[in-house]
Amino acid sequence: MVVWRQYLVPEAQAAKVTYGKQNTKKYIVIHETDNEKSGADADAYARLQFNGMHREASWHLTVDDREAVQSFEFDYACGGAGSAKGNLQGIQITICVNSDGDYLQAVHNTAEVVARIMRDESIPIENVVQHYYFSGKNCPRKMREGQANWLQFLSYIKNTPTGTVRKRKMLTDIEKYHVVTGTYETRQAAENVHDVLKYRFGWGVYMEQISDKWRLKTAYFTSKAEAKAAEKKIKAAQLSEVTDVIAE
Repeated sequence: MVVWRQYLVPEAQAAKVTYGKQNTKKYIVIHETDNEKSGADADAYARLQFNGMHREASWHLTVDDREAVQSFEFDYACGGAGSAKGNLQGIQITICVNSDGDYLQAVHNTAEVVARIMRDESIPIENVVQHYYFSGKNCPRKMREGQANWLQFLSYIKNTPTGTVRKRKMLTDIEKYHVVTGTYETRQAAENVHDVLKYRFGWGVYMEQISDKWRLKTAYFTSKAEAKAAEKKIKAAQLSEVTDVIAE
């Protein structure tokens, strides 16, 4: 059972990277991130969209081997399909290919999510298409190269009970948590880690000067469990030996 949670992009940001609420939801368009770096999971990509990406692109859902994270309500026409028709008529779903994840499990999870959307939005299996269908781009690349067979993927969708998806509403916790790192001897060292946390993990992050040294502080997480998971991720990537979770 895959967990589907929301981490919706604020309306002001959505206005910059979508075509507004004019999606006719005729198709489900399958993409891949094409980013095999460790840590480039669904949470990271959802946070990238939430915090404002460096390019004008958008998609509704990102799926990895553990969860599906929704960034936009399906009424929004996201700019991911590479054509006006695909953008204005498609629900865009992106599969993570990060090296520290299980790609085939992510494909299975995506099939479960697609089956649920087909039921909820009355979209036929014939209208589940690849990004390639609208733009000719080699996407989803790994799937097109046979690392997961497209026809088998469609078979997974057809044979998946829609009850395998557990939807979770947006969190409304008022308590917030940050992760802080240990200190770095130079600003450059701190900036190097800053870029990993921001551009690979998708987190908001701030640099703080402590005397003649530097440390990093993430933007807030809405639960202690999320913050602890982020702390674990920092240590696993050997970005800081010392970390701490602080509440505000």
